Amino acid sequence: MKQKKITKKLFVEIIQAIQKQRKKDIANSEKLGELFPSAFTANLLYDNEALESILIKTLEHIFNDEENKWIDYFIYELDFGKEYKTNSVIDKNGNEIKLSNPKELYELLKN
Repeated sequence: MKQKKITKKLFVEIIQAIQKQRKKDIANSEKLGELFPSAFTANLLYDNEALESILIKTLEHIFNDEENKWIDYFIYELDFGKEYKTNSVIDKNGNEIKLSNPKELYELLKN
């Protein structure tokens, strides 16, 4: 059986779906916080850890990213690329690695 590869389009859709779900969960927890003002909003955040982590783990496996953890870094440290700044990510040869969006992450992982 021939193994299919994930296209850039599908990869971007998966990353965007994780981001969309996280935004939705945060918005819902903030609304719950309005109902329960003495509660910490973070404690009201629905736990999607099981689903989110297996999606990320699957992508890491497909792209052989278990060691480097670029996907994890992009999502958690760079907040889906929003926290990326020019020359903030440099490879071992001193070249800039652009990680401001899922397409750039895909290109990094593909190489």
